[in-house]
Amino acid sequence: MEVASLERRRRLMDTLGQLAQVDTIEALVMTLRGSARAIGNADGITVVRRIGNRVAYVAEDAASPLWTGQDFPIEACISGLAMIENRPIVIPDIFADDRVPHEAYRATFAKSMAMFPIGVAEPRMSMGAYWAKTGEIDPEAVALLSNLARAASRVFDRVEGSRMGAAG
Repeated sequence: MEVASLERRRRLMDTLGQLAQVDTIEALVMTLRGSARAIGNADGITVVRRIGNRVAYVAEDAASPLWTGQDFPIEACISGLAMIENRPIVIPDIFADDRVPHEAYRATFAKSMAMFPIGVAEPRMSMGAYWAKTGEIDPEAVALLSNLARAASRVFDRVEGSRMGAAG
């Protein structure tokens, strides 16, 4: 196994340890923002929250600005579709996929992407990884980011469950 692959796996293991200590949604968002880009060897990462029938881009770590602070109809973007369908969506060429709102991407570096839902029963967040090139997305990146999203899903449900219990 090459050094870069070992480093990405080590980073994932470190992040999984950090997630075990997370006790707020904000801390979950910041942990994902701080680690997912390196784990996926991506040029950018976003963290998205569902708010009713919209999705809000709440954090990013990217080569250049993407959409933090903006929100979109849930059906109009891949982050929302990943939540609705409750499955990862991998897109090797953003401009060749009709599900992608192409205009939103024209001014960005993003040419390919993978989006991962977060939340076990009903995803209420997603994490997107973006690359500046088209073509097959590294299967190891998809596997590592999928593992990260599954762990984040358990944390999300635990934190939301305790927050809802405290509110009730």
